[in-house]
Amino acid sequence: MSFQRLHIFGGAGSGKTTLAKAYAQAHDIPHHELDNVYYTEPSARQKRERTERDALYGQIVSEDCWVLDGIFWQPWVAPSLARADKILVLAVPQTTRHYRVFMRHLKLLSQASPSEYPRFFPTLIELLKHNRIYDSGPLQETLALVSAFGDKVAVCQSNAEAEALLEI
Repeated sequence: MSFQRLHIFGGAGSGKTTLAKAYAQAHDIPHHELDNVYYTEPSARQKRERTERDALYGQIVSEDCWVLDGIFWQPWVAPSLARADKILVLAVPQTTRHYRVFMRHLKLLSQASPSEYPRFFPTLIELLKHNRIYDSGPLQETLALVSAFGDKVAVCQSNAEAEALLEI
């Protein structure tokens, strides 16, 4: 089954961006990482003004086709949930998420110059801390947010399960 509008939720290291990119490429659909909507400079965590963020998000969600991925469960994402053909929540185990976050940062460090190192460690620590509370906090809030959308919602415990659901 092919979905024209797909919203993927998941914690850091859950595989949401990898899955979203693969699905978008397989179906020739535009992919949007919500970090790029929420932040003007994602690596520096510089937030957009709310009006600018909402306008950008509204423009994306008004399109006929899109794949969105992000951790954001706040009410500002509601327009995409209403329009989505499928809402996927990746509930990948914390140990898997921690491992992926750590490996991603090692890869980034191996490609960085020593002068860039200081910006990596705070982000790594922030993501690992967030992952520790994700299952009991943000994941539960995400599930509460999407509960109103019934059969449009799928919760997957692994990336293999999600790939099978999306047939990629």
